[in-house]
Amino acid sequence: MTRTAHHAHPTPSFPVYCLDWADDDTLLLGGGGGASRSGIQNKIKLCKVSKDGRSVRYITEVALSNDEDAPMTLAVDRQAKQLVTGINASSSAVKEGSNDHVRAYAYNEDKIDYIRGQKTIDAAWSDDYPYQKLTSLSPSSSFIVVGTTDDKVSLLHFPSLEIAIPPFSTDAELVDLDWGGPDGEWLAVTTTTALLLYHVVASEKTGAKPGLVLKQTIFAPSLDISPVAFRSAKFSRNPASPITLHAVLNATRSVKRGAPRKAFVCTFGVVAQPSTAPLTAEEKATAQAKGKGKEVVGDDGEKEEIGKWDVLVKREVGGKPVTVFDVSADGKLLAYGCSDLSIGILDSKTLAPLLKILHAHSFPPTALKFNPSANLLVSASADNTIRTIVVPASFGGISTSLIVVLLTILILILAFLLRR
Repeated sequence: MTRTAHHAHPTPSFPVYCLDWADDDTLLLGGGGGASRSGIQNKIKLCKVSKDGRSVRYITEVALSNDEDAPMTLAVDRQAKQLVTGINASSSAVKEGSNDHVRAYAYNEDKIDYIRGQKTIDAAWSDDYPYQKLTSLSPSSSFIVVGTTDDKVSLLHFPSLEIAIPPFSTDAELVDLDWGGPDGEWLAVTTTTALLLYHVVASEKTGAKPGLVLKQTIFAPSLDISPVAFRSAKFSRNPASPITLHAVLNATRSVKRGAPRKAFVCTFGVVAQPSTAPLTAEEKATAQAKGKGKEVVGDDGEKEEIGKWDVLVKREVGGKPVTVFDVSADGKLLAYGCSDLSIGILDSKTLAPLLKILHAHSFPPTALKFNPSANLLVSASADNTIRTIVVPASFGGISTSLIVVLLTILILILAFLLRR
């Protein structure tokens, strides 16, 4: 595998839980100590990262109340220079029914300003009151989808943050949300047991009320006889390829006592087109019982499935669970962070390992993101560090010029031997 330059940068008294790039050299960080008396300030920071990853320079920040939760999730609209995060209000405000936890901020190099907020959580205050852990902005920036720890998904208009589709529940623990597909209006809702693929059937483009159609349910397969659970799933960013999804699956238990709990990265795609024959009553009942029946959240719309999905490629990436995952904007690279403290990069087509850093952090990574040009990768952890990783322009292969030099030397040696 290829070697590369990588550098640890301290974030003193600031455990980082979420990050995203404003542009190729501008990074946004969110984190803090949460609603506690630890003295660790909740913040959102903006910093500049040098091209070689050696320098991280903090430009501006906004300090958040220590009576509120720390931001655990972040999504950025680079054109509008806005970010959306999730921050629960103080316990006293929540008890009064005031908790606009979906929060939008405008940012520039001088300051970060609060714009507006929205509430999607409807729960009574308790010690385990839900919080927003997932935020994903659609490619068109028309919608923002958020997921909360009570396993509910909400679709909001952006930038207004008005609720487009009220919260709906998933059948298992919610672990990831991602947008993609040919028109950018496909939504992958990932739970530990299944990957739910929705399509927006009416949007601001048509002026109709939005709705989500469940087009496909992909259940977690068994890998190497290991029972596994989904941890993350991201659409391929390559527009030239059909709809595919890259997913992380972690073993839920060891195959035998003392054996490692393996982690896998898999690519899912369509392996067979849908049948044109109408379903029988028995097939409909079976599909509904298994959760495969079509479901519309919002207005009615088209309901045909895409086809049969299956694992196209798989790769074992570790002996401990993967905690974070990302896909480069050009769709060529996948990055993951593992609870064994390593960071790895894979080729998206073959899942071949390209690069691995064995001890990137002291605690498991909490966030990971390629910059838009995919020449830098940054990971974060609760150990009060971020790590900048230079992504090589090419991985592990012999360059064309070196091949030419080697062939020339070989020809000269052969010519010398023949002359003798």
